[in-house]
Amino acid sequence: MVEDRRGWRLVLFGTLISSIGSGLTLPFLVVYLHSIRHMSLPVAGLIVAASGVTGLATGTMGGSLGDRIGVGRLLFGGLLISGLATIALAGVHTPWSAVVVVACIGMGESVTWPALNALVVSQRASQDRSRAYAVRFGVLNGGLGVGALIAGSVVSLHRPVSFEAIYLVDGLSTLVFGMIVGIGLRHRPGYRAYQAQSLDSPTKEGYRVVLMDRRFLAWLIALALFVFSGYAMVDGAWAAYATVIVHASPQIVGIGFAVNTGVIVISQLGVVHATRRWRRTTMLAGVGVLWSIAWLAVGLADLPHLAHLEVDIALISSLGIFGLGETLLSPVAGALPNDLAPERLRARYNALSSTIWAAGTVLGPPIAGVLLASSLPLSWVVLVTAGSALAGFVGFNLRRVLPSEIDRPGFSETTD
Repeated sequence: MVEDRRGWRLVLFGTLISSIGSGLTLPFLVVYLHSIRHMSLPVAGLIVAASGVTGLATGTMGGSLGDRIGVGRLLFGGLLISGLATIALAGVHTPWSAVVVVACIGMGESVTWPALNALVVSQRASQDRSRAYAVRFGVLNGGLGVGALIAGSVVSLHRPVSFEAIYLVDGLSTLVFGMIVGIGLRHRPGYRAYQAQSLDSPTKEGYRVVLMDRRFLAWLIALALFVFSGYAMVDGAWAAYATVIVHASPQIVGIGFAVNTGVIVISQLGVVHATRRWRRTTMLAGVGVLWSIAWLAVGLADLPHLAHLEVDIALISSLGIFGLGETLLSPVAGALPNDLAPERLRARYNALSSTIWAAGTVLGPPIAGVLLASSLPLSWVVLVTAGSALAGFVGFNLRRVLPSEIDRPGFSETTD
């Protein structure tokens, strides 16, 4: 395979630009809807879930389309939809308008992330892909950290315009990435379909073939648990818990996410190197352990008689520990579906993985909103801690179905 280094560099540059914009808004959607637009926590949770609903509806269709027209074209369209919808989010004032806009964001993201994962396959050789996914994840989190630090210094609960501004900038940065893809990658490998197919003569193989892959289905179950207990809860619910339950400032939220991304940027490649002989299932078990510890630290922040500094340290450290778990998960989550997928169905495999992420955002935010608004908000901490532990257990047991060459790519000997 001939590597596409120029296309790879363009993807990394676009990822950096858009992730800085995303970092401005990532922790704040529930806070924005609740504290700025004055919607209740359960309503805010349901609105956030709209993103997952449309992701479930459009993700699989995006996979079929990507296999037919090319993942680059699909990525270009997804970025345009997400960027325009994010700009519109700055102007929402009612729950219904927020639902529509957030649903459009979910539609764009449901095709953007699997298209990006599939595009890496056309740019990097197979032996370099795990490292490539780790590098892109590090660049992504570097941008998120910069954005979170900027947001923490400029947003204020007393200035609604500060929240409107960060959503405008976020949307514009996504559109810039879209232009990089649409112009810079138009003639690069992966932009068009892998095979000479057209919309008039689609492949006879589809999701039925994908769903018959029991190894992939086992991975989807583990991924669902990781998403529900981790990513679906950390972006919005963690920030709501910090600001509404333990009364931390938006600045602490920004610092916490900056620490999270800083840990990832500093340690990602080192973790990939240190764990190069580990089974992927061992790495998944490590994610479960680290995330359980992170959520326990969140629970400590609500203990009575803690000083403000101690609360802030507990919250910030929780995201740092969570980030370390992410460095173990990212190389596995990016590479495993593509190692299992035949080339002709690669977009569909990635789309189903993305659909699982959407499912987590459907279930996670509403449940978090109800629990955080209850008389016992600590029940949310108990749920996500137990869920993370279960996810690690299921991930570890994937070694029963994964072939050795996929569980530990490139190594035949057993050392763990």
